[in-house]
Amino acid sequence: MVEGIDSVGLCVTDLGQALSFYRRLGFKVTREDDRGCGVQSGTATLFLFQTGQPHPRIETRGFALVQNAPGLDHLSLLVRDVRRVHAELSASGVAFSRPPVDEAWGARVTMLKDPDGNNLCLQEWLE
Repeated sequence: MVEGIDSVGLCVTDLGQALSFYRRLGFKVTREDDRGCGVQSGTATLFLFQTGQPHPRIETRGFALVQNAPGLDHLSLLVRDVRRVHAELSASGVAFSRPPVDEAWGARVTMLKDPDGNNLCLQEWLE
Protein backbone atom coordinates (compact mmCIF):
# COMPACT_ATOMS: atom_id res chain seq x y z
CA MET A 1 0.00 0.00 0.00
CA VAL A 2 1.02 3.66 0.41
CA GLU A 3 4.64 4.12 1.42
CA GLY A 4 4.71 7.92 1.67
CA ILE A 5 3.79 11.14 -0.05
CA ASP A 6 5.60 11.63 -3.35
CA SER A 7 4.67 15.30 -3.72
CA VAL A 8 1.94 17.82 -3.03
CA GLY A 9 0.56 19.48 -6.18
CA LEU A 10 -0.19 23.19 -5.95
CA CYS A 11 -2.15 24.88 -8.72
CA VAL A 12 -0.97 28.49 -8.94
CA THR A 13 -2.07 31.58 -10.83
CA ASP A 14 1.47 32.66 -11.80
CA LEU A 15 4.14 29.95 -12.03
CA GLY A 16 7.04 32.41 -12.11
CA GLN A 17 5.83 34.23 -9.02
CA ALA A 18 5.24 30.93 -7.17
CA LEU A 19 8.71 29.64 -8.10
CA SER A 20 10.29 32.86 -6.85
CA PHE A 21 8.42 32.59 -3.54
CA TYR A 22 9.22 28.92 -2.91
CA ARG A 23 12.88 29.49 -3.85
CA ARG A 24 13.02 32.09 -1.06
CA LEU A 25 11.91 29.32 1.30
CA GLY A 26 14.83 27.18 0.14
CA PHE A 27 13.16 25.03 -2.53
CA LYS A 28 15.14 24.10 -5.63
CA VAL A 29 13.72 23.05 -9.00
CA THR A 30 14.25 19.30 -9.45
CA ARG A 31 12.31 18.78 -12.67
CA GLU A 32 10.39 20.74 -15.26
CA ASP A 33 8.01 19.66 -17.97
CA ASP A 34 5.24 21.20 -20.06
CA ARG A 35 2.84 20.98 -17.09
CA GLY A 36 4.92 22.62 -14.35
CA CYS A 37 7.89 22.28 -12.01
CA GLY A 38 8.87 19.93 -9.23
CA VAL A 39 10.58 21.72 -6.36
CA GLN A 40 12.22 20.21 -3.29
CA SER A 41 13.72 21.29 0.01
CA GLY A 42 14.90 18.52 2.30
CA THR A 43 12.25 15.80 2.11
CA ALA A 44 9.45 18.23 1.12
CA THR A 45 8.51 17.95 -2.56
CA LEU A 46 5.93 20.12 -4.32
CA PHE A 47 4.72 20.13 -7.91
CA LEU A 48 3.79 23.67 -8.98
CA PHE A 49 1.62 24.10 -12.05
CA GLN A 50 -0.25 27.07 -13.46
CA THR A 51 -4.02 27.10 -13.80
CA GLY A 52 -5.46 27.29 -17.28
CA GLN A 53 -8.56 29.13 -16.03
CA PRO A 54 -8.69 32.75 -17.24
CA HIS A 55 -10.26 34.08 -14.00
CA PRO A 56 -9.69 31.48 -11.27
CA ARG A 57 -11.67 31.75 -8.05
CA ILE A 58 -9.25 31.86 -5.14
CA GLU A 59 -10.37 29.91 -2.07
CA THR A 60 -9.56 31.80 1.12
CA ARG A 61 -8.63 29.89 4.23
CA GLY A 62 -7.77 31.15 7.67
CA PHE A 63 -5.37 29.60 10.14
CA ALA A 64 -8.15 28.46 12.51
CA LEU A 65 -8.30 24.96 10.95
CA VAL A 66 -11.83 23.89 11.90
CA GLN A 67 -13.41 27.04 10.43
CA ASN A 68 -12.25 26.22 6.89
CA ALA A 69 -14.02 24.36 4.12
CA PRO A 70 -13.07 20.72 3.47
CA GLY A 71 -9.95 20.18 1.38
CA LEU A 72 -6.23 20.72 1.70
CA ASP A 73 -5.95 23.20 4.54
CA HIS A 74 -2.24 23.95 4.94
CA LEU A 75 1.29 22.69 4.45
CA SER A 76 3.43 22.28 7.55
CA LEU A 77 7.08 22.56 6.59
CA LEU A 78 9.65 21.32 9.08
CA VAL A 79 12.57 23.64 9.90
CA ARG A 80 15.34 23.38 12.50
CA ASP A 81 14.99 26.84 14.05
CA VAL A 82 11.68 28.62 13.46
CA ARG A 83 12.81 31.87 15.07
CA ARG A 84 15.96 32.08 12.91
CA VAL A 85 14.11 31.21 9.68
CA HIS A 86 11.33 33.70 10.53
CA ALA A 87 13.92 36.46 11.15
CA GLU A 88 15.86 35.72 7.94
CA LEU A 89 12.77 35.54 5.73
CA SER A 90 11.21 38.63 7.35
CA ALA A 91 14.45 40.56 6.71
CA SER A 92 14.28 39.53 3.04
CA GLY A 93 10.72 40.86 2.72
CA VAL A 94 8.61 37.74 3.25
CA ALA A 95 5.40 38.69 5.08
CA PHE A 96 4.18 36.45 7.91
CA SER A 97 0.65 36.11 9.25
CA ARG A 98 1.86 35.26 12.72
CA PRO A 99 5.23 35.41 14.52
CA PRO A 100 6.72 32.24 16.05
CA VAL A 101 4.63 30.84 18.90
CA ASP A 102 5.18 27.81 21.12
CA GLU A 103 2.02 25.73 20.84
CA ALA A 104 0.61 23.62 23.70
CA TRP A 105 0.73 20.57 21.43
CA GLY A 106 4.54 20.62 21.34
CA ALA A 107 5.76 22.64 18.36
CA ARG A 108 7.03 26.16 17.68
CA VAL A 109 5.13 27.51 14.67
CA THR A 110 5.04 30.59 12.47
CA MET A 111 2.50 31.08 9.69
CA LEU A 112 2.46 32.72 6.28
CA LYS A 113 0.67 32.53 2.95
CA ASP A 114 2.12 31.90 -0.48
CA PRO A 115 1.26 34.24 -3.40
CA ASP A 116 -1.99 32.32 -4.05
CA GLY A 117 -3.09 32.43 -0.42
CA ASN A 118 -2.17 28.86 0.51
CA ASN A 119 -1.56 28.50 4.24
CA LEU A 120 2.00 27.52 5.16
CA CYS A 121 3.23 26.68 8.63
CA LEU A 122 6.93 26.60 9.37
CA GLN A 123 7.41 24.46 12.45
CA GLU A 124 9.92 22.76 14.66
CA TRP A 125 9.06 20.13 17.25
CA LEU A 126 10.04 21.08 20.79
CA GLU A 127 11.59 18.42 22.99
